[in-house]
Amino acid sequence: MASGTTKQPCVKCNKGGGVATCGGCQQWFCAKHFNEHRQELSTQLDDIGQEHDLLQRDLVPENTTHSLVSYVNNWEKESIAKIQIAAEEARRDLEAPGRTIR
Repeated sequence: MASGTTKQPCVKCNKGGGVATCGGCQQWFCAKHFNEHRQELSTQLDDIGQEHDLLQRDLVPENTTHSLVSYVNNWEKESIAKIQIAAEEARRDLEAPGRTIR
């Protein structure tokens, strides 16, 4: 009686029956190439982690700068509104009846 499973060759060296399959890429590897594949994946994961850290670091100052710019913009609007109110009050005082300008 024949078995329903066939041994897959290693995708790297195409020799013998693969002894392990990668759960991510679903490829078969011999013991030597399986370990190499795991090391490659580990290196790629480290690189991705470093890229993530760099992006995270680069984004934080941008958010801080944006927050500060927003704060300055609000301060400017509030200051202008206060100045406009003070100017309007000064005009009213100057236009009050009985007020003379020297």
